[in-house]
Amino acid sequence: MHTVATSCRERFQPRDFEFILEALTGTRGGAPELESLFEDPGSLLAVLDHEQLVKAVLELPFPLAISPELYFFVLVRRSLKHAGIEDAEIADYVAATLAAHAGGSPLGGARLDKPDADFTYHVDFLGELEGISDYDRFFLEVQCGNHFLVLTGLFPKFLRHRADRRGAPGVRYYEGVARSAFLKAGDHPLADEFAVRSIYPRLAECFTETRRALNRMAEDYLFLGS
Repeated sequence: MHTVATSCRERFQPRDFEFILEALTGTRGGAPELESLFEDPGSLLAVLDHEQLVKAVLELPFPLAISPELYFFVLVRRSLKHAGIEDAEIADYVAATLAAHAGGSPLGGARLDKPDADFTYHVDFLGELEGISDYDRFFLEVQCGNHFLVLTGLFPKFLRHRADRRGAPGVRYYEGVARSAFLKAGDHPLADEFAVRSIYPRLAECFTETRRALNRMAEDYLFLGS
């Protein structure tokens, strides 16, 4: 069954909340006044934006101590806010996409540490869109948008290297591919079922700024190389 990862906040694990409590209180004991904030989306967002929590995540010697969802949400949210993008739903979607790809996306199997191995397959999306069912087209558009979000956001040097050495299209071209894919997926009847009809147009509109924010995030915090 196809799924679309749209939210990290809905997939936090008990260890994530334990980490948040320890980061903000300095103890492992319960803090009822904080725990109650986890139940309200607005209050939870305020907690996740807290500079003390951001600092704790950035200083983690072993990121696996928390889930990929919490790790990427905190980093992406911080990076997008610094770029002037306050939309928490966009941060949540982008973070969920990175978290899914970190361990192998259910729609594609890509990994954050293997851009070259996945690149040719992703480019083939553009040809596969012809002659498929309307149902499958939605998921292929989502997959296309997500993969080029990852590639342009985390591996711009890789794309520029291919453009310089092999005459391949540059980053801006794949930005356009991703933006177009998100717009088409957002206009599909299945967009309502997966609650992405409003997110995709907003993400497409600020895609360049989002991509640049991810470029800085990858350079500063992820150290993925070229």
